[in-house]
Amino acid sequence: MEDLVSQEKLLEKYLKENEKELAVRLLFDLIAKHAQANHFSKADALREKLFAVDSMALNEIMKSAEIIETAKIAAIDKVHRHAWSHLYDKLTKEETIALYYGMKIASYETEQIIFQQGEMNSNLYFINAGEIMMFYHKDQHSILLKSLGPGNIAGEDSFFTNSTCTTSMMAHSAVKLNFLEKTVLQKWRTEAPHLANKLQDYCAQLEPIKDLLQKKELERRVHRRCALSGSAAIRIMDRPGMKVFKGDLSDISTSGISFIMNTSPKSAELLLGCRLNLKVILPEAFPEIRIDQDGIIVGAHGQMYNEYLINVKWDEPLDDGIIERIELMG
Repeated sequence: MEDLVSQEKLLEKYLKENEKELAVRLLFDLIAKHAQANHFSKADALREKLFAVDSMALNEIMKSAEIIETAKIAAIDKVHRHAWSHLYDKLTKEETIALYYGMKIASYETEQIIFQQGEMNSNLYFINAGEIMMFYHKDQHSILLKSLGPGNIAGEDSFFTNSTCTTSMMAHSAVKLNFLEKTVLQKWRTEAPHLANKLQDYCAQLEPIKDLLQKKELERRVHRRCALSGSAAIRIMDRPGMKVFKGDLSDISTSGISFIMNTSPKSAELLLGCRLNLKVILPEAFPEIRIDQDGIIVGAHGQMYNEYLINVKWDEPLDDGIIERIELMG
């Protein structure tokens, strides 16, 4: 360690004295040493520095990239790599590195909640050890859908979409897992542009949650929905300075409403989980109906031309009579 510190001081001396050739050689040597010691963030930073010192030192730049890549592949946990071999076999070296080193590690004790139905979760979980139980909550009852163990993934329904959790996950034993935060998808656009699609394709092979619910004869939408034309004046209560905006209505039920709005992907993602007030403006065919409700945004699904279908869950159920009148007059 002292040797590395002294070499880095020497590097600063070379740079200060504009000894470019000596600095390039020393940078290359430092990159190799840090990579071999699994100090990958330091090795990557030094390689960036190498490029900045002399962008024409192509031999050293290329070789240092190979050294770091080889060291990163060798340092991947063997047990994890074996457990997820069916996924890693579909990836290139660059994608393997981006996936593994994009992950974080977590552990849970028995009966500890990992994520809760109806709440926000932006992580994708890779179970390495232990058992996790998947539950669906309905009418104050928790219904077991399935158990998950090593080699299973959880959280895919909210990781690749802008929606709240459809189910709850609880550790049934001591659990060890890796997880990806959703922000990694943005990083991969330049680092590994095909990785997100490959991971999503892999997750698409899993049994969809809607199929699990059908097997248990459960319906996610407890209340019937009916199509509804008109518009809504929407105020985001979590952002006092935000102006009231308009949304085009899609459908409504006693438990929630959906509307379409124009926005950017980033803004749609930020809306998820926000509380709002929604005043419904209906056509003249519905003169007696007035809706002024508070709720929370539980889904934001991309359509075409920067349009998003926004799903809202009411804080308090809407009067059944309103839905009946809309159906009769619609």
